[in-house]
Amino acid sequence: MPAMALAETDAKTKEQQVAQEAVNPLTTSYWIPIQYEFSEDVGPNDGTRHTTNIQPIIPFEISEDWNLITRTIIPVISQSDVTADGESESGIGDINATFFFSPDEAVGGQWTHGFGPTVNFDSASDEALGSGETGVGLSYVGFTVQGPWTVGFLASHTYSVEKGVGDTYSTTFVQPFIDYTTTWGTTFELTSETSYEWQGDEWSVPVSLTASQYFQLGDVPMLAGGGIKYWAESGEYDPEGVTLNLNLYILLPRS
Repeated sequence: MPAMALAETDAKTKEQQVAQEAVNPLTTSYWIPIQYEFSEDVGPNDGTRHTTNIQPIIPFEISEDWNLITRTIIPVISQSDVTADGESESGIGDINATFFFSPDEAVGGQWTHGFGPTVNFDSASDEALGSGETGVGLSYVGFTVQGPWTVGFLASHTYSVEKGVGDTYSTTFVQPFIDYTTTWGTTFELTSETSYEWQGDEWSVPVSLTASQYFQLGDVPMLAGGGIKYWAESGEYDPEGVTLNLNLYILLPRS
């Protein structure tokens, strides 16, 4: 954990510490975030979609000064009337894995960051649930923690590689985020998961507001909450308007 974070812990409650660690994109704890989203008005046929993202975070200490944080997103999708009226699909979507190499020492004692490769696997169980091609790219995340505030951004660019570099898709993704965590362990987050697909000249700009509360189930620390996502700009097969989401973060013990 960065020295800055250790210096702050004495002034924070346990609830606030754990809740902030859950939303730390370079956490050195084992977390399993699970996020569910319900969407309507999806695609040209105004279909519906249920998406559950299982997102295990596994950190490794690779030296005295560096950590490797792996973040995987496994989407489980069920949708109807999206590709065509009366058609439905369900299964696993494309799995994404990102590997962040992060130094222990924050830049200027304030800015914690990490960088590394990202891989979008062509793993969809149905062609309607994925891109149809594996992609690779680079990702960067940086943030600062100032008392109850966590402010930063994640950025990546991914190219499809099977039919030629970037021939199928070339996607830039930027996610700025602002989190505020209370002393009793409630976290409010404002974020945007903006992406631009260069091949199709297509923007996706959802803006999310969520709230999560820390609690313990037995000896297991957790956060649970929910929120709304407004689609300011939608791609061809994105939702329109407002979608609803629920989230659960589970902290796993370290051996």
